[in-house]
Amino acid sequence: MLKPTLLTLSLACLLCVSSIAQDTVWYDINWKVTNTNPYFFRTKTKTDSGWAVADHYRDGKVQMTGLYADDSLKMRQGTWRWFFRNGTVTHLQTFAEDKPDGFEQFYYDDGTPRLKGITKDKQRDGEWSVFFPSGKLAGKAVYKAGTQVSLVLFKEDGSRNTRDTIFERDSEFPGGLSKLSYFMGKNLRYPDSAVVYEIQGTVIVRFHVSKEGKVSNLIVEQSVNPYLDAEALRVIGLMRDWKPAIVAGVPVESYHLQPVAFNLQAQ
Repeated sequence: MLKPTLLTLSLACLLCVSSIAQDTVWYDINWKVTNTNPYFFRTKTKTDSGWAVADHYRDGKVQMTGLYADDSLKMRQGTWRWFFRNGTVTHLQTFAEDKPDGFEQFYYDDGTPRLKGITKDKQRDGEWSVFFPSGKLAGKAVYKAGTQVSLVLFKEDGSRNTRDTIFERDSEFPGGLSKLSYFMGKNLRYPDSAVVYEIQGTVIVRFHVSKEGKVSNLIVEQSVNPYLDAEALRVIGLMRDWKPAIVAGVPVESYHLQPVAFNLQAQ
């Protein structure tokens, strides 16, 4: 009777694996469902409170965890967390009936708090605090329905900073997204070898933006093909200085993920 028992267990395990696979969905960098060159995948688990979901990078590292209160996975509820590739939390936000409503906090990639406050009806509301990478308080701003109504900034030694006026800002390509799109379109070249073999897809490059806005430490986060990867790195390497991230008027280091799309239909 031993062999049939083992066979039964094996079949049960196969059914389990099949069931898990059905609850896994693959996405591209823009969170569109895909079966080709995915960048993220999602798993879900039924709980007494709803569906606990976990999004993962392609290599299995966790990108996000949260809870949906409904079976259609539309109603976000409770505390959601997003993660850097190194496993530390990058963003924490509280939801009520799918609306950002409650405590919200952002972090540097070493886990140090960067920005925190209250969100109400999808907008900043009340007092928000921003911190230097050292962990020291850099500034406080008060918001009313998303509009900043007051601001106090500090230097790292704790004294008042009366010179600067920027509470916080992410790093940005000079001129914004429109100029970035123009730059990519002007400089990107589809490698001949990739055209011959009809290779296409989206390469994702991660890079460092220094306090001076210098772009460095380019790493391919999502590879498609050596030819396309090399071209994506080449083009991003041509970028002029970015506007650095700002915390309480002070430039700080930051990281940026840039997708580079190669589409033969557009050629």
